[in-house]
Amino acid sequence: MRKCYIIGHPLKKPRTVNLWSKYFKNNNIKAKIEPKEVKIPQLKKFISILKKDQDFLASAVTMPLKKEIFRYIIPGDKIAKTTKAINFIIKKKNKIYGYNTDILALIKLIKKKYLKNIVIIGLGGVGNAVYNVLKKNQKINLRVISRTRKGKQIYQNFNYINLSKINLIINCTPIGSNLDKKYINKSPIEKKFLKQLKKDSFIFDIIYSPKVTKLLKISRILKLNFTNGIEMNSLQAKLSLKMIHKNI
Repeated sequence: MRKCYIIGHPLKKPRTVNLWSKYFKNNNIKAKIEPKEVKIPQLKKFISILKKDQDFLASAVTMPLKKEIFRYIIPGDKIAKTTKAINFIIKKKNKIYGYNTDILALIKLIKKKYLKNIVIIGLGGVGNAVYNVLKKNQKINLRVISRTRKGKQIYQNFNYINLSKINLIINCTPIGSNLDKKYINKSPIEKKFLKQLKKDSFIFDIIYSPKVTKLLKISRILKLNFTNGIEMNSLQAKLSLKMIHKNI
């Protein structure tokens, strides 16, 4: 029986376990997946164990390990090299390769008409990865909200951005999620700023639990287009599982 995991901290009933388990069963793959709480100081040792474990097959990677794990794996493609953030690892010939199926899924879901004026909220694992990919596209006017990083196109709050010209806002923070009580009843952008958006603007909240965050509730009241992270999460899982299937 091959071993698979989802690693991160904290893990709150991740959808990945059910998605992968169902896929293994439907495709007669002799593998099982289990959640494994791994903190940043434990990561290096854990990866060393996986390299030696002949039964290890693959693992999903979630917060706060997506950027930290990059130093311990071999980038599997250009997206992984560009983003320097990993959400999926797979073992091939005793070497561990990393990919960012989050970004592959997100880019597929972003409609072309929104790829013009974009704001990314947060430069964590997903946010930093999205930023590194989109900033290379000269046709995109990209802005970022981040309290922990400074630089060109990066601002600490929305007062510096003319939101009337923005087509798409992507929330890449955990604000609004159920990962912690301090997040659940908050929105990463205040209502007064959302009011500045045109009605054809789109809000993409990558959070999938709860399905409707405070940000999306406000967006609904203001009659803005919006979606949560469920479709993205499902699509990235499918992309990861395809790679697993090819590797068996």
